[in-house]
Amino acid sequence: MNLRLSLAVAAAVAISAGTLATVAATRVSDVQIDDWQMQGTSTHASWPVWQLRLTAAFGNASAREALADVLVSSAQLDDVRDGVELYRQLALDGAPRAQATLGHLLLRGLPGIEPDYAQSRQWLTLAASRDTGDAQAAYDLATLYRNGYGVTRDAGLAIRWLEQAAHAGLPLAQFQLANEYRFGTTLPHDDALALHWLTRAANAELPEANLALAIAYRNGELGMARDESEYWAHVKESEHDLKHVSRQ
Repeated sequence: MNLRLSLAVAAAVAISAGTLATVAATRVSDVQIDDWQMQGTSTHASWPVWQLRLTAAFGNASAREALADVLVSSAQLDDVRDGVELYRQLALDGAPRAQATLGHLLLRGLPGIEPDYAQSRQWLTLAASRDTGDAQAAYDLATLYRNGYGVTRDAGLAIRWLEQAAHAGLPLAQFQLANEYRFGTTLPHDDALALHWLTRAANAELPEANLALAIAYRNGELGMARDESEYWAHVKESEHDLKHVSRQ
């Protein structure tokens, strides 16, 4: 076999191998990716992280997001920066969850990485304004406008995004919206709506909500009569919720 033919054969083999690797990477199951992500986040062992890197390199979108998540949880600053940059690439590619996550990370900041409120607001607004708006992104926007992070404080916008997050089913947003109605600081005082949102948050096993309901029953608040049995029932629920949270 002459040199030209040998090179042609080698090139064909390399192309075939690359094609097979790409196909194999895109067919990795989400269950396997979740397992690598869990191992990588909890132990930062090199093997699952390497598997995610390899699978992501061949274009698996789920692996890219999982890898970004693992990297931003690392104790190594270079890994964290790589993770934020990977989330940025995913966000620019139009991945909704990545846009919401990047906005959240830039709002809170990370060890060695300062918050960037302007960029955070951009990505959060994009993620929350979709037809299927991201609930956490809406909640983060409420936090941003309520506290004036990089913007003038705007109670109206804060409530707008908080209501969106609550209606989308985010328990913490429901709890905070209940408090807005309960104490009447921004919204008109309304015990019925406060009880409605507090109950929804409690049913979603938010410990603070069940504890608040317990106190309301003990004191006869929110338009309810005092009820000792309901008080103890919600105290027990809050304890159950805390144990559930501690195992997550």
